[in-house]
Amino acid sequence: MNSKIYALKYLLLFLLVPSFVLAQQNLPVTPLTSGAYQRLIHADSTGELLMPVAPLPTVPVDGTLSSGTQKLHVRTLNNRLLISSPVARFLLISGGYSATVALKTVNRLPTIQTTYSQGRSMNGNLAWQGPETGEMFSYGPALSGLEFNGQPYPYDINGKLVAAGTGNGRHANAYTGNIFRHASLFSQSFNLNTSLQENGLVSGYFNIRLGHSTEQTFIQTNNNYNKNLQLSLGRTVKWLRIAADWNYYGEQFSNSNRNGFLNRAYQQAILTPVTFDNGQGYTLGAGQRSYGSQADNPWFLLSDNNNYFRAREQRAALMLERNAYRQVIYRISQSYENRTENSNEGYKPGTAGFPAGLELHRNKTDRLYLLKAEAIGKVLYGIYGLDSKWIIHDIFSESKSDISYQPGAAYAYQRSTNEINVRYETSWTEHWRWRFDLNLGNKIYLSNTGTTPHYFLPDANFAVTHPLNTSARTPWELKLFSTFVQSAGELPLNRSLAYINLLQYRTRDMAKYNPVQEVANFDHLDPVLRREWTNGVNIYTNRLNFGVSVFMKDVEHDPFPVNDNGRLLLKNMADHRTTGIDVEAGFNTPALKPGNKKLTTTHTLSLSLYSNKVTRVYDHYNYTPIAGFNDVYTTLVEGQPLGVITGSAWLRDAAGNRLIGPDGFPMVAKTQAVIGNPTPDFQLKLSNTIQWWRFALNAELDWKQGGQRWNGTRAMLDYYGRSGQSAAERNTVGYVFPGVQLNGQPNNIPVDFYNPSKPLQENRWVRYGPAGVAEDYIEKASCLRLNTLKLSYRQPFRHVFRELTLSAYGNNLLLWTPYNGVDPEQYLFDQSNTTGLDFFNLPSVKTFGFNVSLQF
Repeated sequence: MNSKIYALKYLLLFLLVPSFVLAQQNLPVTPLTSGAYQRLIHADSTGELLMPVAPLPTVPVDGTLSSGTQKLHVRTLNNRLLISSPVARFLLISGGYSATVALKTVNRLPTIQTTYSQGRSMNGNLAWQGPETGEMFSYGPALSGLEFNGQPYPYDINGKLVAAGTGNGRHANAYTGNIFRHASLFSQSFNLNTSLQENGLVSGYFNIRLGHSTEQTFIQTNNNYNKNLQLSLGRTVKWLRIAADWNYYGEQFSNSNRNGFLNRAYQQAILTPVTFDNGQGYTLGAGQRSYGSQADNPWFLLSDNNNYFRAREQRAALMLERNAYRQVIYRISQSYENRTENSNEGYKPGTAGFPAGLELHRNKTDRLYLLKAEAIGKVLYGIYGLDSKWIIHDIFSESKSDISYQPGAAYAYQRSTNEINVRYETSWTEHWRWRFDLNLGNKIYLSNTGTTPHYFLPDANFAVTHPLNTSARTPWELKLFSTFVQSAGELPLNRSLAYINLLQYRTRDMAKYNPVQEVANFDHLDPVLRREWTNGVNIYTNRLNFGVSVFMKDVEHDPFPVNDNGRLLLKNMADHRTTGIDVEAGFNTPALKPGNKKLTTTHTLSLSLYSNKVTRVYDHYNYTPIAGFNDVYTTLVEGQPLGVITGSAWLRDAAGNRLIGPDGFPMVAKTQAVIGNPTPDFQLKLSNTIQWWRFALNAELDWKQGGQRWNGTRAMLDYYGRSGQSAAERNTVGYVFPGVQLNGQPNNIPVDFYNPSKPLQENRWVRYGPAGVAEDYIEKASCLRLNTLKLSYRQPFRHVFRELTLSAYGNNLLLWTPYNGVDPEQYLFDQSNTTGLDFFNLPSVKTFGFNVSLQF
């Protein structure tokens, strides 16, 4: 009997020796991930092979076999022969370090006049008036004719008259009022990744990532800082995989711009007359030194204001996964996020609009708990080329948001949601030629703040892929697809809607803006229902790709905040639809091995054409303002694009001609009208990459055509006489405005834009108020910009370090636009829903940077 056992051992050894010999070869290994394989390797952590044999003697036989460098442990247990091998463990360590240094300069700015002084027309003559008079306008005489003891005379930083050439070293003829500077940024990050592999499979890992950045922004005395830390680890024990993450992020700003504080400082800087030097010596005694009683010195606003914004965010997550058991993977994960924001958004005593000052502390805490359970199972039909699976997941979320103002009110929001998704995904490949993909699913959305539960939210995706010209040297592949998705959701609780307070103020009263009122609640609303249909075709080769897709997106029950008897309430107001077409084409030369000195290129061109329309506005909400000021705003208008610009307009006859008053100037309509559409006609993006040896040059170009903006900055500069246009045109005489008189006859009344013999209030720009006639300041917002230009060099290594990358780049380098202001893509007071409105929007910046990245 013993001889039989030994014979069986040697037979097994003979059969396994070729495997052990081949195992010593250095060949690439493709991990096996089938469910059966996972069950096999996790059945016993010892890695032993159990084989039933004939009845064995009661005396166990143990021993050690060897083949080359591989040792096998052989023993018997319960009439079974056990052959085991030691577990091969490897610890892999990798990571990287990256550092970036960047300089930033402001992009285009409005044209400001430096020709005329502070003052106005008095007694038929242009008179210069200093800040002691409280004068706010710059309609005084030209600097070339303004003299004191034979020299032009402005004010210095101490508020005293000085002769030309003095003024503490400044050019005394004109002051620019510039509060901008060259900004700088330094950031660095480090990551370390460790991976434990057992028999070629990852059984554990630990990763750490940390970084920070400091920035001196382009506004003087304004700085930003942030830091982050991320830890993640995971371990696989038999059939169980465990993963955990913890993230920390903190940031700090010198000033919050939630209330438009930085925009206000910029406004006061460019409205300052050229004959007044704001300087950095902004005080006289205990008060503010400014050019007018209703004006602010921007240095007074920015310096020693005790303002700040601080935020801290932490997130912890834990995931447990049961490896495939009977063709099913089970996974459960949960996470908790906590974000706190603290800010002081005050104004010092003596500030225009807040003569007693303002002390406002805002505290905000957001909490979010997520629990997700998921099961993924394979469906085996026994049909060649057919691969199917089903997916069920349930996501439960609990979110809370608390906001408090000191002094002021406190707000508390809470929401619990449950989202269930059941899906079936299948694909079939017919002899590696035709491939069919079909995905079907349904979602359920339940929420304690929504009035309507949604149990039927279907989605479907169908695609057909077929290779063309497979026998050719360059084969083609054709793909046709169609997708339908329906979903429900609600506005996130952590999104503050206090921006709606701005609608209570006219543009001339912006200095009093103080957003301290939040919406009362997020309850008793219908969830937003979204439907999206997409159909398209893609064609691929190894060098070319081309795709076209047509889409339509419907949104129902979209909510917006509204002022209801002094309370800010959310209301379901409108349905809207977006339709469009996306086209993308790409070309690339074949990729080569690193270090090859042959030139390769990659080019991608994408075109997006779309339009939107409000299909329905609920009762009593048509023409409801949704963002902006009380006199110029974006609005909901049924049958119009979403967020059209509404404001004052010229009075016109039935034929659309402007009506001209008896004084020869156009007349203003008594009611406001839709005056502009901010939606562009199309957007074109071009990306190009050229690679040679270890160098790569990348350039990205972006072109937006169409869309309009209200240039409220130019309107206010015109009103106060600080714009380049008012300086160039103020001496215009005998001008006849096109239009018709009240009697229907063509206008023939000549006018002077600024006649010193008449009161200032009658000139071309002051007569219509600080915001002018909004229709007159609607401009085209088309723009062509060079978004990115980047040159990089990569140096590979063979030992401790893997690769060194050096990059020099520029962002937002060139901008061409007919718009007469800052970048037309900038937002009003950093509010993302204010597309189309410009009222002293901060300029965009050009960035020139250098990055070094080291991988090991």
